[in-house]
Amino acid sequence: MQTALKREAKKAIDELSNEKIKVAIDFIDYLKEKEEMEATLEILSSRELMAQIEEAEKAVKNGKPDEFIPWEKVKRNV
Repeated sequence: MQTALKREAKKAIDELSNEKIKVAIDFIDYLKEKEEMEATLEILSSRELMAQIEEAEKAVKNGKPDEFIPWEKVKRNV
């Protein structure tokens, strides 16, 4: 489904004037920033996640990086 949506978006962009493409890019950038902000707010509002972040920061500060899971092992495509 996502691939079909991307094809549809690309086709629509191909039919726009350069001026409208600039507007579309600005809007897409706005949507990306909004999505990132929503994800950040979701993390900040989670007491559990914030506690885990604080624990990891303390472990790094105290020279004990083995007390937390490295980012490479937990990251995922969101």
